Amino acid sequence: MDEPFDREAWATQLEQSRDETRDYFLNEFSWRGTPAPEGFEGPLYFPLADEWRKHARLDRSAPGTGQRVQLLTSIGDLRDFEMYGRFVFEHDGQELGLTAYRMVPEPPGFDELFVPFKDATTGRQTYGAGRYLDIPRRDGEDYVIDFNRAYNPLCAYSPRYNCPYPLPENTLPVPVEAGEMAPFEH
Repeated sequence: MDEPFDREAWATQLEQSRDETRDYFLNEFSWRGTPAPEGFEGPLYFPLADEWRKHARLDRSAPGTGQRVQLLTSIGDLRDFEMYGRFVFEHDGQELGLTAYRMVPEPPGFDELFVPFKDATTGRQTYGAGRYLDIPRRDGEDYVIDFNRAYNPLCAYSPRYNCPYPLPENTLPVPVEAGEMAPFEH
Protein backbone atom coordinates (compact mmCIF):
# COMPACT_ATOMS: atom_id res chain seq x y z
CA MET A 1 0.00 0.00 0.00
CA ASP A 2 1.70 3.17 -1.18
CA GLU A 3 -0.77 5.66 0.28
CA PRO A 4 0.65 7.74 3.15
CA PHE A 5 -1.23 7.39 6.42
CA ASP A 6 -2.55 10.64 7.93
CA ARG A 7 -3.44 9.67 11.49
CA GLU A 8 -5.19 12.95 12.28
CA ALA A 9 -7.44 12.74 9.21
CA TRP A 10 -8.13 9.05 9.96
CA ALA A 11 -9.12 9.79 13.57
CA THR A 12 -11.32 12.74 12.53
CA GLN A 13 -13.09 10.67 9.87
CA LEU A 14 -13.70 7.78 12.30
CA GLU A 15 -15.12 10.11 14.95
CA GLN A 16 -17.41 11.73 12.35
CA SER A 17 -18.58 8.29 11.24
CA ARG A 18 -19.29 7.30 14.85
CA ASP A 19 -21.25 10.53 15.40
CA GLU A 20 -23.34 9.80 12.29
CA THR A 21 -24.01 6.26 13.50
CA ARG A 22 -25.08 7.53 16.94
CA ASP A 23 -27.39 10.03 15.26
CA TYR A 24 -28.89 7.26 13.11
CA PHE A 25 -29.61 5.03 16.11
CA LEU A 26 -31.06 7.86 18.17
CA ASN A 27 -33.19 9.42 15.43
CA GLU A 28 -33.83 7.04 12.53
CA PHE A 29 -33.36 3.41 13.60
CA SER A 30 -36.49 1.24 13.50
CA TRP A 31 -36.71 -0.88 16.62
CA ARG A 32 -39.37 -2.87 14.70
CA GLY A 33 -41.93 -3.05 17.46
CA THR A 34 -39.48 -3.58 20.28
CA PRO A 35 -38.89 -0.78 22.75
CA ALA A 36 -35.63 1.14 22.70
CA PRO A 37 -33.66 0.22 25.82
CA GLU A 38 -34.02 2.72 28.65
CA GLY A 39 -31.08 5.10 28.73
CA PHE A 40 -29.81 4.06 25.27
CA GLU A 41 -27.50 6.79 23.96
CA GLY A 42 -26.25 5.09 20.82
CA PRO A 43 -23.53 2.56 20.08
CA LEU A 44 -20.57 2.22 22.42
CA TYR A 45 -17.04 2.10 21.07
CA PHE A 46 -13.55 1.14 22.13
CA PRO A 47 -11.08 4.04 21.97
CA LEU A 48 -9.39 4.40 18.58
CA ALA A 49 -6.63 1.82 18.30
CA ASP A 50 -3.91 2.39 15.69
CA GLU A 51 -2.65 -1.16 16.21
CA TRP A 52 -5.94 -2.53 14.83
CA ARG A 53 -5.50 -0.83 11.48
CA LYS A 54 -3.87 -3.76 9.69
CA HIS A 55 -2.14 -4.16 6.37
CA ALA A 56 -3.48 -7.39 4.92
CA ARG A 57 -3.04 -9.58 1.90
CA LEU A 58 -6.14 -11.03 0.23
CA ASP A 59 -5.35 -14.65 -0.64
CA ARG A 60 -7.64 -15.43 -3.58
CA SER A 61 -6.26 -18.99 -3.77
CA ALA A 62 -7.24 -19.91 -0.20
CA PRO A 63 -9.17 -23.19 0.11
CA GLY A 64 -12.85 -22.68 -0.66
CA THR A 65 -12.42 -19.46 -2.65
CA GLY A 66 -15.20 -19.17 -5.21
CA GLN A 67 -17.45 -21.67 -3.43
CA ARG A 68 -20.91 -20.80 -2.24
CA VAL A 69 -21.60 -21.10 1.47
CA GLN A 70 -24.66 -20.55 3.58
CA LEU A 71 -24.44 -18.59 6.80
CA LEU A 72 -26.99 -19.26 9.51
CA THR A 73 -28.89 -16.13 10.55
CA SER A 74 -30.26 -14.89 13.84
CA ILE A 75 -33.79 -16.07 12.96
CA GLY A 76 -32.68 -19.49 11.72
CA ASP A 77 -32.62 -18.79 7.98
CA LEU A 78 -29.69 -19.50 5.71
CA ARG A 79 -28.18 -16.71 3.61
CA ASP A 80 -26.05 -17.34 0.50
CA PHE A 81 -22.55 -15.96 0.11
CA GLU A 82 -19.53 -16.71 -2.03
CA MET A 83 -16.13 -17.11 -0.42
CA TYR A 84 -14.09 -14.35 -2.05
CA GLY A 85 -10.72 -15.05 -0.42
CA ARG A 86 -8.96 -14.95 2.91
CA PHE A 87 -7.39 -11.85 4.43
CA VAL A 88 -4.05 -12.66 6.04
CA PHE A 89 -2.48 -10.19 8.46
CA GLU A 90 -0.19 -10.08 11.47
CA HIS A 91 -0.86 -9.11 15.06
CA ASP A 92 1.85 -9.23 17.75
CA GLY A 93 3.96 -11.47 15.56
CA GLN A 94 1.14 -13.95 14.95
CA GLU A 95 -0.33 -14.56 11.50
CA LEU A 96 -4.12 -14.32 11.56
CA GLY A 97 -6.76 -14.69 8.88
CA LEU A 98 -10.39 -13.95 8.14
CA THR A 99 -12.49 -15.14 5.22
CA ALA A 100 -14.11 -12.43 3.10
CA TYR A 101 -17.45 -13.06 1.43
CA ARG A 102 -19.40 -11.62 -1.46
CA MET A 103 -23.21 -11.46 -1.24
CA VAL A 104 -25.15 -13.77 -3.57
CA PRO A 105 -26.87 -12.30 -5.44
CA GLU A 106 -24.79 -9.18 -5.24
CA PRO A 107 -26.70 -5.90 -5.62
CA PRO A 108 -25.74 -3.92 -8.75
CA GLY A 109 -22.87 -1.53 -8.09
CA PHE A 110 -22.08 -3.10 -4.71
CA ASP A 111 -18.32 -3.35 -4.25
CA GLU A 112 -17.73 -4.33 -0.62
CA LEU A 113 -16.51 -7.54 0.92
CA PHE A 114 -18.36 -8.83 3.96
CA VAL A 115 -16.22 -10.07 6.85
CA PRO A 116 -18.22 -11.36 9.82
CA PHE A 117 -15.99 -12.33 12.75
CA LYS A 118 -15.68 -13.23 16.39
CA ASP A 119 -12.69 -12.70 18.67
CA ALA A 120 -11.69 -13.07 22.31
CA THR A 121 -13.94 -10.11 23.29
CA THR A 122 -17.09 -11.74 21.84
CA GLY A 123 -19.76 -12.22 24.46
CA ARG A 124 -17.77 -10.21 26.99
CA GLN A 125 -17.04 -6.70 25.76
CA THR A 126 -18.62 -7.15 22.34
CA TYR A 127 -21.88 -8.59 21.00
CA GLY A 128 -22.14 -12.33 21.58
CA ALA A 129 -22.97 -13.23 17.98
CA GLY A 130 -19.95 -11.40 16.55
CA ARG A 131 -19.29 -8.23 14.61
CA TYR A 132 -18.94 -7.23 10.96
CA LEU A 133 -16.50 -5.42 8.71
CA ASP A 134 -17.35 -4.10 5.24
CA ILE A 135 -14.21 -3.69 3.19
CA PRO A 136 -14.25 -1.90 -0.18
CA ARG A 137 -13.21 -4.33 -2.90
CA ARG A 138 -10.16 -3.27 -4.88
CA ASP A 139 -7.80 -4.57 -7.53
CA GLY A 140 -4.82 -6.49 -6.31
CA GLU A 141 -4.18 -8.28 -3.04
CA ASP A 142 -3.04 -5.42 -0.79
CA TYR A 143 -5.66 -4.10 1.63
CA VAL A 144 -6.02 -2.22 4.88
CA ILE A 145 -8.43 -3.80 7.35
CA ASP A 146 -9.48 -1.29 9.98
CA PHE A 147 -11.03 -3.05 12.96
CA ASN A 148 -11.90 0.38 14.37
CA ARG A 149 -14.72 0.17 11.82
CA ALA A 150 -16.04 -3.15 13.18
CA TYR A 151 -19.73 -2.85 13.89
CA ASN A 152 -22.55 -4.83 15.45
CA PRO A 153 -25.21 -6.43 13.29
CA LEU A 154 -28.64 -4.82 13.61
CA CYS A 155 -29.90 -7.84 15.56
CA ALA A 156 -27.66 -6.67 18.43
CA TYR A 157 -30.14 -3.81 18.83
CA SER A 158 -33.43 -5.53 18.03
CA PRO A 159 -34.16 -9.26 17.69
CA ARG A 160 -36.51 -8.46 14.82
CA TYR A 161 -33.58 -8.12 12.39
CA ASN A 162 -32.15 -11.06 10.47
CA CYS A 163 -28.35 -11.14 10.70
CA PRO A 164 -25.88 -13.75 9.43
CA TYR A 165 -23.54 -15.34 11.97
CA PRO A 166 -19.80 -15.77 11.37
CA LEU A 167 -18.58 -19.28 10.59
CA PRO A 168 -16.13 -20.77 13.14
CA GLU A 169 -13.21 -20.18 10.73
CA ASN A 170 -13.69 -16.44 11.28
CA THR A 171 -12.92 -16.54 15.00
CA LEU A 172 -9.73 -14.72 15.99
CA PRO A 173 -7.92 -16.09 19.08
CA VAL A 174 -6.98 -12.60 20.26
CA PRO A 175 -9.05 -9.76 21.75
CA VAL A 176 -9.86 -7.13 19.13
CA GLU A 177 -10.38 -4.10 21.35
CA ALA A 178 -11.42 -1.83 18.50
CA GLY A 179 -14.70 -0.83 16.91
CA GLU A 180 -18.18 -1.21 18.38
CA MET A 181 -18.71 -2.74 21.78
CA ALA A 182 -21.81 -4.58 23.03
CA PRO A 183 -24.65 -2.05 22.96
CA PHE A 184 -26.20 -3.10 26.28
CA GLU A 185 -26.77 -6.21 28.39
CA HIS A 186 -28.17 -9.19 26.47
